[in-house]
Amino acid sequence: MNTAIIFDMDGVLIDSQPLHYEMDIRVLKACGYPATLASVTPYTGLSNQLRWPQYKEAYHLSPTVPELIKMSEASMWEVFGETKLAPIDGIPALLQSIKNSGIYCGVASASPRALVAFVLEKTGLTPYFNSITTAEEVAHSKPAPDIYLRAAEKAGFPPAACIAIEDSPAGILSAHSAGFTCIAYTNPNTYGQVFTHANYVITHFDECFPIIERLADRI
Repeated sequence: MNTAIIFDMDGVLIDSQPLHYEMDIRVLKACGYPATLASVTPYTGLSNQLRWPQYKEAYHLSPTVPELIKMSEASMWEVFGETKLAPIDGIPALLQSIKNSGIYCGVASASPRALVAFVLEKTGLTPYFNSITTAEEVAHSKPAPDIYLRAAEKAGFPPAACIAIEDSPAGILSAHSAGFTCIAYTNPNTYGQVFTHANYVITHFDECFPIIERLADRI
């Protein structure tokens, strides 16, 4: 099929968004702010470089942004290291269908590359992906289109021939702005998300491959 599928990682390949919420809550509490889930959910899908300046301003945090990012990275490895990771239900079967069809498959994530590689290896998903693209490679992270434009470049397809699978408004806007068709996954643990710019919305990954097949016939 003459298309490329680019997956977000957090909340799509693995149900890791609650881990990111926990990571941010730990750092905010360490800075003296009484954080709750409601404190962190509005920042879903944003990279450290975008998220922590906003936290600092919103919650009047004393540490500098570089200090906050360093604390966040330490918390990230602590939280992910103590958690048993597994793919979201339906993801292994979907990835196998994509692989069987010979479709190019990549990851585009706001998470650090080292974490993406760690997660894919720990969940056994590494063999399904042709490339990894992260916010570290581009000037502007999601919701800017840079990361998806870079992922399309790696795949060797024009953005209009690419499909993104996302679960957050920032990621969906990034893919939409890059010219991708976007499938939004409604993750029950990714709270309060609005999928304004998504072309399709699914609630289980069993729904995904038939949409990909239909899209591939039109692209």
